[in-house]
Amino acid sequence: MHNLRRVFAAVAFVLVLAPLVASAPLFDPDEGLHAAIAQEMVQRGDYVTPRFLGEPFLDKPILFFWAEAASLRVFGDREAAIRLPPLLFGLAGMLSVALLGRALFGSAAGLVSGIVYATMLLPFGVSQVAVHDIGLVPFMCVAAWCLAVVARAETPPAMMRVAGLAVLAGVCLGLSILTKGLVGVVFTGILAACLAIWRPAMLIRLAVALVIAGVVAALVAAPWYVAMERAHPGYLHYYFVERHLQGYLTATQRHAGRPFWYYGPIALGGALPWTLHLAGALRSARANGLRVVVWSWFAIGLVFLSAGESKLLTYALPLFPSIAILVGEDLGRRAKVGGVTVWLQTFVLAVVPAGAAIAFQLRYGSLPLMACLPIAVLAALTIDAGRRAGRAGGSAQVVRWLAQASVYALVAMMTLLPRVGSWMTGKDLAAAVNATGTLPSRVSVLDERIGSFVFYLDPALRSQATGERLDEATFAEAISRARHDPEDAMIAVRNEYLPRFNRLFAQPPAPDIRAGTFSVFRARTLRAALAGPIQ
Repeated sequence: MHNLRRVFAAVAFVLVLAPLVASAPLFDPDEGLHAAIAQEMVQRGDYVTPRFLGEPFLDKPILFFWAEAASLRVFGDREAAIRLPPLLFGLAGMLSVALLGRALFGSAAGLVSGIVYATMLLPFGVSQVAVHDIGLVPFMCVAAWCLAVVARAETPPAMMRVAGLAVLAGVCLGLSILTKGLVGVVFTGILAACLAIWRPAMLIRLAVALVIAGVVAALVAAPWYVAMERAHPGYLHYYFVERHLQGYLTATQRHAGRPFWYYGPIALGGALPWTLHLAGALRSARANGLRVVVWSWFAIGLVFLSAGESKLLTYALPLFPSIAILVGEDLGRRAKVGGVTVWLQTFVLAVVPAGAAIAFQLRYGSLPLMACLPIAVLAALTIDAGRRAGRAGGSAQVVRWLAQASVYALVAMMTLLPRVGSWMTGKDLAAAVNATGTLPSRVSVLDERIGSFVFYLDPALRSQATGERLDEATFAEAISRARHDPEDAMIAVRNEYLPRFNRLFAQPPAPDIRAGTFSVFRARTLRAALAGPIQ
């Protein structure tokens, strides 16, 4: 147990610190947008309405923006200030999964569950970027822990204790509503229903706790939502009816149109490198009613997400606490872990970073040797840790070495982030505009979101920015603007789109500015090129 605690603490420390050291630029489409909104919140001093370029941004609740804004106020307009809140939410997720796993299956299972959750591919990856989904898990899991404690008590607890746990669950659910809407309430309710079916005698007690929690959650979340309704009449209908209900039932949202099975591969792939251990957890499910409860929580949650029309990779994150707990319980319970599974897991850990490096080279060009060397070194350390895990006797030692191997592989992935980030950020473009000292009459970015570009603008230029002067454009819109915009207007084209863009001209123009992975054209340059016949 002592070794597991040390492994847990070491994993938590490394997975918070290493991403800050990596210092990758902010990614578009979502991270840069959220960063720019939080930055504008600080600049305006308006902590009620999220805004982007002065316009209300009504698609996301406020709590994650508050966390980002607080970090910006303390640390300034730095990438680390934007990355710190999601990393801390990821750490809180690790702790809350361990807490829930401990309540269900004991201390060893809880510690292993937390380690597994923190080193799974999707939870780890989402904690690296400023997106709201990572903030949902800790609130959801603490609320679920409260209900699990109520349901698992062998003797009826005092009414005051039930009420206290219910109030804590309500506070957490209210914060989850302020983070990501109602999805945390749904997943917590699913677990409560599974617990009630497992122990029907607890139905009344759980029902009372849920009623109290629901009232408290409404009281916690209501003030901000009411303030938004007053500031923007119709907001509640838009967010809860159009975004939630209609978005779930109909193909009206941007992320609609994906197949029913969309989340299956995400759950399996996102659980790497621990996916293989789910087979052992499934084989032993019938031997324990609580295992059936957690499997049911996962299965019903998967069906719930799959039935929705709007689907996105990060929406799957609430599934991963149950996966981590199932794997953690199985590993924590077994005296010895199978050697084949350990070696397969090590192979996956060693290969994934190398595969990512190859994919980067194929997608964006050559990868510098200096980026390959640390990946090779970390791959060797991963294989060595896997070898030690294969020779270890007890499950605690196996978990220790597999956790170490996972950290090596994830740190190897992080060495690629700054390079990949150059193709997913507007930082270099903002630096080029900042160097001119003036904001052009319009900057159009071809077929990309502009959140990170806005975040990196100098404050003097940012104060002049509006949605009319900075926006994204399709290929057709870019050509139209080149014909009609003032001569100083800029059109920025990512280099990977440049061959397609050049085909629009009889004689492709030379860029006026090179800005990292962008080629930037002035409107006058494109107008001159358009004077010839379009191919």
